Amino acid sequence: MLFTAYLAVCLSNVAIKDCNKDTALNWMVAPGENRGLAYCMTHGQRYAATSGVVHEGEYVKIYCKAPDQFTRPGVQRG
Repeated sequence: MLFTAYLAVCLSNVAIKDCNKDTALNWMVAPGENRGLAYCMTHGQRYAATSGVVHEGEYVKIYCKAPDQFTRPGVQRG
């Protein structure tokens, strides 16, 4: 199954369980689709670490879903 990595960047004062697309400062889709859940998580972490979207006082939470399972209005997939 193919997975897409979604990244939620939340403030550090937001509990991890509460960090989601509605509470995130930034919500993005890591480019590309990944075969396997473990690879998707690793890809999401790598993308977050190298993209510069996480700043001091923030953290990233990664969601891996099949592309048709998890969408948000306005999020464009390339």
